[in-house]
Amino acid sequence: MKLLFSILALAGLAGGAYAAPAAVKSEPAMQRISRQDKPGCAASVSVPDAPLVFTAQVFAPEPGGEVGAEAARALEALEAVLGQSGSSLDRVVRLNAYVAGSVAVPAVDALVAERFARSPVAYTLVRTPLSKAGARVAFEAVGQSSVRSGSVEISASAAVLPAGGKIFISGQAEQGADVAAAVKATMAGLHRSLSHLGLKKSDVVQIKAFVAPFAEHAAAWREIAASFDGGPVPPVVCLEWVSALHTEIELVAAAPGLALKPGENISHAWLPWLVKSPRYCNVAHIAPGTPLIFIGAVDGGDNADPRTQLKVIFERMGSVLFEAGSSYRNLAKATYYLNDPTARALLGDIRAVYFDPTRPPAASALNVNGLGRAGRAAMVDLVAVPVK
Repeated sequence: MKLLFSILALAGLAGGAYAAPAAVKSEPAMQRISRQDKPGCAASVSVPDAPLVFTAQVFAPEPGGEVGAEAARALEALEAVLGQSGSSLDRVVRLNAYVAGSVAVPAVDALVAERFARSPVAYTLVRTPLSKAGARVAFEAVGQSSVRSGSVEISASAAVLPAGGKIFISGQAEQGADVAAAVKATMAGLHRSLSHLGLKKSDVVQIKAFVAPFAEHAAAWREIAASFDGGPVPPVVCLEWVSALHTEIELVAAAPGLALKPGENISHAWLPWLVKSPRYCNVAHIAPGTPLIFIGAVDGGDNADPRTQLKVIFERMGSVLFEAGSSYRNLAKATYYLNDPTARALLGDIRAVYFDPTRPPAASALNVNGLGRAGRAAMVDLVAVPVK
């Protein structure tokens, strides 16, 4: 009880208390734990091992006009993409919104609050330049799918991950003279990782590429597509990256042939040719039959220094994981968005406190020019599994 009170007190340091999650009625086989402080948003969404559709970034067909109307058209376009893969907005478990500027944030938040009031989603909003000219808003989602197939099904802007084993591969980065060269080398490294694991290019369901400078995103997409040797290209999400390196790229894939030790529902592994870190693993492998827990953006508020914000973030993560039936040792994937020059070093320090060095999640850490919300130094979104 003392520990719970200390967590809530620390959360209050960062611009108001973090409202306790409350269970809401949800469809069978899916558990949504709502955030009372953010309508339409879930602290976590747990989904059983069933087919899931992963999308690319989806834009309004015609950007422009009032930003709220553009966001609504983008969400309608997302529903059409989901529908082609046996899903819908009501079956979304994770929703990422991408905005070109902070001015769009209130309209996007209001749209999410209204549309997902009865089916709250794990929600993350990211500020980044967008690849479609003139666009100010884009959405990306993960949702339950009715498509029953034993292999990955790729359609326009989406791919269905079948039930069964799956992997998350941490962001990898290779140097290159320009974006195209760096992306080509990095994709070669990721495909080498897949081959090492006994998987194929056709097992990939989503790729996220962090690109610097973002103006060269088209070159990045061409190299990603070329790496699939003329075969179907899974959904690609491109974000701006503030880095001396040109790119970092992560992926999600089906893993039908991989086996875990008896009794394990997740394993954390390192690739032999990469530096082994105690802060993140290279590959998180989820066993067949294991539910996934999606956790939307956790931040530390806007009224404290970066160090305090990161302390609050990790305390809040612990609370959300506990309520969802998971733990720090059962994290599969973490994506860190860092908007302060000191945040990366602080992140390394605090992960050493909370993470078991034999079981850290796969991860990507993304330096950004802003988080869309004033005063935030960092935020993180997560994928976890239940405690076995």
